[in-house]
Amino acid sequence: MTNLPRRTERRAVDGVLLLDKPAGLTSNAALQRVKRLLWADKAGHTGSLDPLATGLLPICLGQATKLSAYLLDADKTYRASVRLGVKTNTGDADGKPIAESIPHSTSADFEALIPRFLGPIRQIPPMYSAIKREGLKLYKLAREGIEVEREPRDVVIHELRLTAFDSDRFEFEVRCSKGTYVRTLAEDWAAAAGEHAHLSALRRIGLGRFEAAAMVDLQTLEDCADAEARRQRFLQPSLAVLAHWPRVAVTPADERRLRAGTPIPIAADAPAGLLCVVNGAGSLIWLGEHDGQGVLAPRRWLGREVPEESAATTGLSGD
Repeated sequence: MTNLPRRTERRAVDGVLLLDKPAGLTSNAALQRVKRLLWADKAGHTGSLDPLATGLLPICLGQATKLSAYLLDADKTYRASVRLGVKTNTGDADGKPIAESIPHSTSADFEALIPRFLGPIRQIPPMYSAIKREGLKLYKLAREGIEVEREPRDVVIHELRLTAFDSDRFEFEVRCSKGTYVRTLAEDWAAAAGEHAHLSALRRIGLGRFEAAAMVDLQTLEDCADAEARRQRFLQPSLAVLAHWPRVAVTPADERRLRAGTPIPIAADAPAGLLCVVNGAGSLIWLGEHDGQGVLAPRRWLGREVPEESAATTGLSGD
């Protein structure tokens, strides 16, 4: 019997990697590549980017996956490029042209329309989206030539800025709430100016408190010597997800009480509500809730039951 090479053994890896996702790759494919490169046993991303889009895709690993919901709800910042004169069936460059016109608007026309799209607005989701209708994703219906009525969605545009304009193209930056379709915003903005348009490029440059400057691309990860070097150089602690939250440090004795489900006393002047609970090393181990009167109750355990083992360094990387 032939001895086959061992597949790389996965290990418990906790933290967040801020990936600069390349164009042409799905978010899940990017996630799987990061998971393999770090030899991680558990990983998840925090909100998909379309294959066309590039930029900030936080990958949560291990215990940090329990915090992914807080990033899903966070505001996002995008840099977008739009082509005027052509409307596509998908709202972006991957679609087929369905209407064309000769662009006639100026940058002043688009600037004047910005106030209309600031603050709370309603968007009709595109047919080419992952929203479900009676159990079927809309994009699957769209591929069959079926269009259905969609309920408008409430989103918030916090900032909208025109950054470049040419006769048939323009660029903008937007900071918006979760659930915002930037290609719909581009189409609606152009339509308000009497133009057909579609999104030609999209790059996410911010998500919550994470910014583009901290991103790492796949090539840089692959160029690192090994998985341990990648973890040491690029992985951020789980606490980075909730860096803006108040935190309280606890002693080993209090940590044991929390593990047993027992509330512990803390300073009464600590902020009421959810807090990050850290150990003596500054690592996030719990989410706790302060009643505002000096009692902290455990809400979610984020530590590890046993110390992490050293990663195996032999064998071939597996899926």
